[in-house]
Amino acid sequence: MNSQITAEIAAVIASQSLSLIEGTAPLSSDVLCDFWYYGQEHLKQRRRVLEPLAKSDTPSDLSESELEVIFKDFFAEEMLIRVVTTVLAATDQKRKQCQSEPIARSLYLAFLDLKRVVLGVMVAENHLSLDALKRINGTRRSIERWTDLMLGQFVLRYDLQEFAHDPERARDFGEDQSTNLNAPSPVQTWDLITAGLRISFPAGLTSQSSDHWEKMLAAVMACYPEDCFHQSAMMKSIQQIRIARSGLAAETHPDQIPEQFRTLLPHTSSNNQPHFKPTDPKQQELDSAPKKQGISFTHLHKRNTKGPHF
Repeated sequence: MNSQITAEIAAVIASQSLSLIEGTAPLSSDVLCDFWYYGQEHLKQRRRVLEPLAKSDTPSDLSESELEVIFKDFFAEEMLIRVVTTVLAATDQKRKQCQSEPIARSLYLAFLDLKRVVLGVMVAENHLSLDALKRINGTRRSIERWTDLMLGQFVLRYDLQEFAHDPERARDFGEDQSTNLNAPSPVQTWDLITAGLRISFPAGLTSQSSDHWEKMLAAVMACYPEDCFHQSAMMKSIQQIRIARSGLAAETHPDQIPEQFRTLLPHTSSNNQPHFKPTDPKQQELDSAPKKQGISFTHLHKRNTKGPHF
């Protein structure tokens, strides 16, 4: 795993987030536990390397190039954690529950605490040259922009701006993505984003020495329902998933129809003629008589509680 693969997985999670957010099955407690556990274990490994750098001015056993890779990988990992935390927070918000957000937020706050250590090492300028610091800081700023791009739809739709680096910038990205979806010929936004990520994060060395990060990512992907994947393990489009799930919803009883569906649409009028004409003469006489004000299903149900239900 390197920065490029981490960034691409973050884009996949963000682009396919609605298939998880709109699901109905509860998330597995074991999967969420694995996500938190392996994420914390990965952070412990990072701390063993980074905290001594912040507490000592003596040269590190690691070379400057190795430290540079570690710093760049860490900022890419923060991007993915921000995306995952936002997706799980939106999932709880959509389902009106409190299951996955506290777990993801705990890991997210642990990343922010370690980020404080990383920025302290960079400001001290004891272990890295000025040129290396410029390259690392350029990567950090680029990752922040990419993160806000991926979180734009969540800031706009779910008002989850606390996870973005610049909420206003993220909202602008979200509005652009929303406009593109409603365009006559929408651009494949996420394909362009993935291509841009591959250019911004070229494949190279990795700073990871254990499989905790890979196991954490496996737990994240396991949160997605089974109906999100083809037999080839490729993820389905959100349109396919919505069509398949539409037949699973229970039929709505007339008494449970929301009130807004009983009102006239904005472009209609009460004087509009029906789309068909009754053929029964008696029915025509009834239609020509003065019409009384109609009542809703709810009112009818209250007036005749002992009668048959529709």
